[in-house]
Amino acid sequence: MRRNNTRSISEVISEYVEAFRLKGKLSEVKLINSWSEIIGEKIAKRTLELKIQNRKLFVKIQSSIIRQELMMIRTELVKRLNAKAGESVIDEMILY
Repeated sequence: MRRNNTRSISEVISEYVEAFRLKGKLSEVKLINSWSEIIGEKIAKRTLELKIQNRKLFVKIQSSIIRQELMMIRTELVKRLNAKAGESVIDEMILY
């Protein structure tokens, strides 16, 4: 016998995410996980640390040459990372 109040699993998960205010954190995780796809495997291997704090992405790069190259295109990288996350997660990228 089927109940009238049945819902799909996606509806239940969406309600759960909304109830516990997890959408922002899930978007941050999505952004960090897309780093190697956006930046490329070679540069991703030289990335030592990625963290988001106060809408800023902090990126620790092993090579000073790669860091300088990324400094020149960081505005475009912020746009591409936000697009991949599906919403505006970061405003700025700090390379160190």
